[in-house]
Parts: sequence; structure tokens; C-alpha cells
Amino acid sequence: MRTAVRHGDRSLTYADVLSDVRRTGRALLDLGLRRGDRVAVLMADRPEVITVGYGAHWAGIATVMLNARLGAEDHAYILGDSGARVLIHDEAHAERAAAIVGGTDVQRLIAVGEELDALRAAQPDGPGRPETTPDDLVGLWYTGGTTGRPKGVAHTHRSMIAAWTSQLLELGLDERETFAHVAPLTHASGAFVVPVLLRGGTNLILGGFDPERLLDAIERDRVTSTFMVPTMIYVLLDTPGLPDRDTSALRTVIYGAAPMGPERLAHALDVFGPVFSQLYGQTEVPNQVTVLSRADHVEALERGNTERLTSCGREVLIAQVRVAGADDDEVPVGETGEIIARGPHVMREYWKRPEETAETMRNGWVHTGDLARRDDEGYIYIVDRAKDLIISGGFNVYPKEVEQALFAHPSVRDACVIGVPDDKWGEAVKAVVVADGVGEAELKAWLRERKGSVMTPKSIDFVDAIPVTALGKHDKPALRSAYWAGRTRVVN
Repeated sequence: MRTAVRHGDRSLTYADVLSDVRRTGRALLDLGLRRGDRVAVLMADRPEVITVGYGAHWAGIATVMLNARLGAEDHAYILGDSGARVLIHDEAHAERAAAIVGGTDVQRLIAVGEELDALRAAQPDGPGRPETTPDDLVGLWYTGGTTGRPKGVAHTHRSMIAAWTSQLLELGLDERETFAHVAPLTHASGAFVVPVLLRGGTNLILGGFDPERLLDAIERDRVTSTFMVPTMIYVLLDTPGLPDRDTSALRTVIYGAAPMGPERLAHALDVFGPVFSQLYGQTEVPNQVTVLSRADHVEALERGNTERLTSCGREVLIAQVRVAGADDDEVPVGETGEIIARGPHVMREYWKRPEETAETMRNGWVHTGDLARRDDEGYIYIVDRAKDLIISGGFNVYPKEVEQALFAHPSVRDACVIGVPDDKWGEAVKAVVVADGVGEAELKAWLRERKGSVMTPKSIDFVDAIPVTALGKHDKPALRSAYWAGRTRVVN
């Protein structure tokens, strides 16, 4: 029988997954949960993330996926804010689970293994399902908040199905994919589980990113597709012995969550072939605002248009996207505005935050906070996050522009640009760089020639690695904190 999910020595057929989904849903209903209630999930990547999550959805119960890499304080806050009544955890997180439930609405802890298996075994495995509607809450996904606390992004069955459908249309997933999950299933990678199943494929759970393990899987299991953030691709490109590995089965590498340096992207295309597809989205508009397709990547190289590789692509079919001014109207081609979007896949609300919901969802549009420009062929280029804008001596400096110029230097492996306090300039541009065989003076000269004096960092720090968040993005707040301690800065 066809394998739906595989993790190490464990394989689940499509029938196994359906059985576990039904039994889990019925077990949760037997515990007294009802449609619209929330169940939290705290575990490392494993098949139960899928079967428990979709078992809850099948029963009309919403999930709250806790990223296992977050700290106890964030876990406790999310648990309390969401009002989850049940917390399902694996053995590795048993102690954490017990520690964070105090003062919350959680009435039952369920451990993966014998306890969960017993609850499932007591339930029938047959057709039929509880009543649900397309507009029922399907889950809360927590993301950064303006107050410093995570906020829950509420999605419905309708919005998630729309997002999955768009991914099937836009990202090159084909029949019988073997999709390697190396990013957390609780976030962007998990959004590919259902699209892969709809193509009759196999979800191969690798339990985190390890370049050697991924390359082994590509060779051994003939992995055809995967999702990675750029930092993972950089590590993969730098893996010793990569030219000797057989990666010929790969036909789709989806990347997103952060921009990729064009020089490194061109290198990746040379190494792996025309397999790359970029998605741009937010938790509020999951994975599907724009796409830079595999064909777009190839065409950019064939035309010698490397600038196109810095684009996040064009809007997906199901979305309306504008690069807008203050009035929400499209700004002229080439001018900078904010990306706003609407479509059937946008969030319902921020959970219990009507003011923030109203601020983000204005006039029917989700305001992303991302600043961008559009070229005359419709491709969108993200300039920066509005909150990451550096104002130095009265001039606007967009860190992504400086980072892209740094990535163009052959010795730079990774780069992150932030604003730091400066008595003269208010904010000064600082670059944090991972590089081999290049000094500060050379990089400054490189940048001055390409971006001018205003965008050239006043200082460059060389490090072995740039800190990243639990989702693999550069952790700019952590970098800034060392420089802004004791000072007031609106942007975090």
C-alpha cells in the first residue's frame, strides 16, 4: 500500500493516517471537547504532529501548534491566551508540558505513546464525521506581536483549504512526490503535508535540518521536493563532498521565510539545476501572496537578469496584491509602497485582539508591513520590513538592499544589516557578516561603490554564525538588543 508518512523506521499508509485521524478526533470529542474548542500540541517533528493535528480538525476542534523550540515563557503565554483545554505532548516535552499548564484552561495532558494509543484504540474506525462548516476555526498560529507578546492568527477551514489549493497550483508539486520535511511541521513545512497527500505522495519527516541527513535521504529515498529557508540552503551549499552526492531526484526546492542572496541563489541553481521556487507570504496570508516560479528562475538566468532573482515574484492566482500608498491605491511602477493583499486564504482575525485586527485588515486588505516596488512586468521586489527601516542622518536605508549587495561579494557567506544607536546620525548602519578572507575596509569599499556612502555600514562585525529564530530567519531583535540596551527604540 502507498506510504503517506514516513519517519525513521515508521511508515504509515494512507489507510493508517485516516484511521489515526478519525480515532484521534473521536477520542477528543469523548473527552468533552466540542466544535471550536482548542487543543494544543507540543512535540518534536513526528507522525503524531500530523495525525493529532488533522484528527482535531476532522472533529471540528482547532489546533494550537506550539513550536518546540520556543521558551517556556512563550509556551505558557500561548497556552493561556488560546484557551486550549487539552495539551498533547511527546515524552521529550513532558516536563515542559507539566510546567506550563498552571493558570491556564488546560484540563488534560495527553502523552504520545501508550496513553494516546489507548485513547485511540477505544474509538471506532469507521466513516462519518462530526458536523463542521467552512468558516469554523481550524487553528491558531502564533506570530510576533507589536506589544512583544505573540498574537494568534486565526484561520478557518475555508482559508486553509484555499491556501493548500493555491500551493498545488503555484509551486510545482507533482504526482507521487517524496517531500522531505526539514523545517518545523508546526509552521511553513507543515502546510505542505496535505498538498503532498493530495498528489498521492509521501511526507518524509527528517526531524530537523541536518545537511548530511538530507543528502542521504535525497540519494536513498529519491526525495523529489522539500522546503527550506535560505540559511539551510547556504549550509547545504557549503557541505563538504556535495559535488559527489546524487541529487538528481530533486525536482522542486521551495524556499521562503527570508530573501536569498542572488549570488548564492545563482550558485544553488548551478549546483542543483532549475529546481527552485520561491514563495512569499505571512502567517496572516499563508505561503501565498506571490511566487517566483521555477520557470521564472530559469528565465532570469537565460536573460542575464540576475536582478529578477531578488524578486519575490508575481501574485498568485487566488490573491489580489497591490503595492500601495497610504490610500491603499497602487503606487506607480518603480515607486515604493506597502504590500497589501486579499483573497479567500487570508486570516479571520488576530485572536482576541480586535484593535490589532482592525489595524492590519483595513478596507478588506491585509496590510503586510512589507515595503516593496513593482517593475513593468509585474514582478515585486521587497525593499524591507517597514519596522526594519533605518533612518540615518535623515536618510532612509533599507537593510535588504545592503544585504543583497553584501551577498554579491564572493567571500560573503551570510549577512544581516541592522540599525544601531549613534550620537551623530541617530541610527548608524551596521552589518553582521559571515565571510572568508575579506576585511572590513574591502567590504566597505565594495558597498560604497555599489550603494553609495549613506547605505555603506559605519561598522562591520565578523561572526562565525548569525543567530536565527526558531523558524530559521535572522534574529534581528537579538542582534539589536546588545546595542540598544538602556535606550529607547520603537522598532524591535
